[in-house]
Amino acid sequence: VADCKAPLELEHGFVTFSSRNNLTTYRAVIQYHCQHPYYHMAPNSTATYTCDASGVWRSEELGTKLPSCRPVCGRPARPLPGIIKRIIGGRNAEPGFFPWQALIVVEDMSRVPNDKWFGSGALLSDSWVLTAAHVLRSQRRDKTVIPVSKEHVTVYLALHDVRNKMEAINRTVEKIILHEEFDIQNYNHDIALVKLKEKVTMGSYVMPVCLPQFEHELEGPHPNTLGLVAGWGISNPNITVDEIISSGMRTLSDILQYVKLPVVLHAECKTSYESRSGNYSVTENMFCAGYYEGGKDTCLGDSGGAFVIQDPGTRRWVAQGLVSWGGPEECGSKQVYGVYTKVSNYMDWVEKKTGSSERWTFLEPELER
Repeated sequence: VADCKAPLELEHGFVTFSSRNNLTTYRAVIQYHCQHPYYHMAPNSTATYTCDASGVWRSEELGTKLPSCRPVCGRPARPLPGIIKRIIGGRNAEPGFFPWQALIVVEDMSRVPNDKWFGSGALLSDSWVLTAAHVLRSQRRDKTVIPVSKEHVTVYLALHDVRNKMEAINRTVEKIILHEEFDIQNYNHDIALVKLKEKVTMGSYVMPVCLPQFEHELEGPHPNTLGLVAGWGISNPNITVDEIISSGMRTLSDILQYVKLPVVLHAECKTSYESRSGNYSVTENMFCAGYYEGGKDTCLGDSGGAFVIQDPGTRRWVAQGLVSWGGPEECGSKQVYGVYTKVSNYMDWVEKKTGSSERWTFLEPELER
């Protein structure tokens, strides 16, 4: 009698037997499952396999190939609080509210004084993090755009209180990709990717954010839509590295904070910046968010952190922006909006750089219709 032997294991998944005593002989039936709710099956199938006469597990849909378990994106295990009222000046996040939030630490011991700075990023998959290019650009005197060396970068995930870095997941970096056209004069194309050396496993504190995917998301964020941005308040873009060092590396908050901000009409933002002294250009690759009357909350997000909007249909959180820059005035002044990289303009770039095999369609099957 044919015996298919023990079925292969499925990464981030498990197998169940239809027979009570786990038979693996001819006509026995098994089914694969993914670790819910953090992984879902791709391609979506029943993943049922039957032991055939030649001793091989075979599925009607996939033949002898196994499905794979892909991370689910943008669905925190602890649902984010409903976006009801304005949060003034930021509010403490609960652990697991922003499971995609990464802390990026850049440390170059070969420089004097030690150069050390921080930024945030957003997890996209088990090995890629999205951030702003200016966070990972080597701070040279000249205007060249080259990345810091990857040996000097550490990425922390599942971090809630920066005092407890030991409990977080840390990763070294395999490669840093800055956008080729990043312009350090006006911060156009302020976007970058970091590939982690070792993959991370998803759970209630680690989950990727979704990227714009549906047509309505690829249009970018609509004016007056509310989004959330989180951060430890560590990287006011206008503070120099020297100032951070002299302040003893203090962050404004040990606990991750978040704030809710409305997207501002592009024309209104352009006008508010063009009326200022200095050469500010709000390009089509940027959008602004914040309140006309100002308020400290506009400066809360860390450089490179994601501005996320919840898709009303699928309820998933989508990264539409990355914290990029703000005006010269005291942070929180009237009409000083925060400026964000418009992520939806870069979907082809992200796909090209990460290799399309990553496919960001982390949708549960019932959402695909």
